[in-house]
Amino acid sequence: MAAITAIRMPKWGLSMQEGTIVNWWQEEGAAIAEGDDLVDIETTKITNVFQSPQSGLLRKIVAAQGETLPVGALIGVLADATVDDGDIDAFVAEFQAKFVPGESLEETAALALSTIEAGRFHINIGRAGSGDGTPAVLIHGFSGDLNNWLFNIEPLAAKRPVVALDLPGHGASSKDVGDGSLATLAGAVKAALEALGIARAHLIGHSLGAAVAARLAADAPGLAASLTLICPAEMPGTRVSEEFLNGMVEARRARDLKPMLEMLFADPGLVTKNMVEDMLKFKRLDGAEEALAILRDRLLAGEDAARLAQDLGAIGAATVIVSEGDRIVGVPDERALPSRFEIVRIAGAGHMPHLEKSAEVNAILGALSD
Repeated sequence: MAAITAIRMPKWGLSMQEGTIVNWWQEEGAAIAEGDDLVDIETTKITNVFQSPQSGLLRKIVAAQGETLPVGALIGVLADATVDDGDIDAFVAEFQAKFVPGESLEETAALALSTIEAGRFHINIGRAGSGDGTPAVLIHGFSGDLNNWLFNIEPLAAKRPVVALDLPGHGASSKDVGDGSLATLAGAVKAALEALGIARAHLIGHSLGAAVAARLAADAPGLAASLTLICPAEMPGTRVSEEFLNGMVEARRARDLKPMLEMLFADPGLVTKNMVEDMLKFKRLDGAEEALAILRDRLLAGEDAARLAQDLGAIGAATVIVSEGDRIVGVPDERALPSRFEIVRIAGAGHMPHLEKSAEVNAILGALSD
C-alpha cells in the first residue's frame, strides 16, 4: 500500500466544501509527472485545473465527470506498474470505508485569519505556511479581497510563510480608506507588516494591489525582497476602465453587477452566481460603497500614477505579469518601464490570470528565491 498515492479533492480557499469533476485531462494508465494538469474541478467560486501532486501512473479514476464530492474525498489513484490491480482496489475500498468528510484532512490552503491594528486601520489578514523562507505578501485589487488568491496560496505556502490581506475598504478590513491614495494604502500595508514583525518580504500584488506594492517598494527601500506585479494598475501605458470602476461602485442588482465581473475574465462563464452574490453582500456593508467610490475617483484622477511613474526607477527589478486579454487596465508600455522590469505575458486570460491561468502564474511565483 505504501506505493499507492491517493489523489484527493483539494481545498481552494476558505469556503470550499466540495467540488465537481468537470473533465479529466488524463486517462487511466497514463504516465503522469508531478505538476501535470490532471483534472478540472468546479467550485462555487470558479473552475480550476488540479495538477498532479506527484509522478506516477494514473491507475484508477475514482470520481467520474459530473460527480460532486466533498473536500478530501478520493478522486483518483497514482501507483507504479508493479502494484497489482487487486491492491489498488483494496486501497480504494479501505479509503472509502474510513473516509469521513471534514476529518483527517490537512487543509494546507486554509488561512489562519486575524485582525490587526495598522495605524488608523484595522486590517484583516490570513496566514499560511511556515519555515524560514522570506514571507510572501499578497495584495488584491480594486473591489477584491484575500480570497482572490485561493489558487495561489497553497503552492506558495509549501515553501514559505504567506500573508494575504484585505486592503482598507475591502473584505473584512475597516472601510476607512483615508484619501484613497496609493501612499495611504501602502502605508497601511507597511504598518500591518510591522505589526507582524515582517521587515522583508516578497511583495505580490494584483491590479490596484500591484500599484500599492510598487508604491510600498519605492517608499520603503529594503522591504521588498522581490516585486511581482500582476496586471498592474497605475503603470505607464495603462488606464483603469472607467466603465468597470463605475459599474462596480454603482451596481445594486445582480443583473447590473454580473457584466462588470465578466469583464475581469477571458471566459465570462467563470463568473458564478455565488461570485455575484458575494460581491453584492460586500457592497451592502456599511461604508463599502463609499470606500470604493473614493478609490475609484483617486484612480481616475491620475495623480498617483504620475508620481509612481517617476519613482519606478528607485525600485530596481520587478516581474510584471500581463495578459493581452486584460480589459480592465490593458498592458503597460514596456518602453516606459525601468530596464530591470521583466514583462511576462500570459495567453488566454483576462485581468485575473492568477485565477484563470493559476498554474502558469504559480510557476512564476514558485521561482522566488529565499
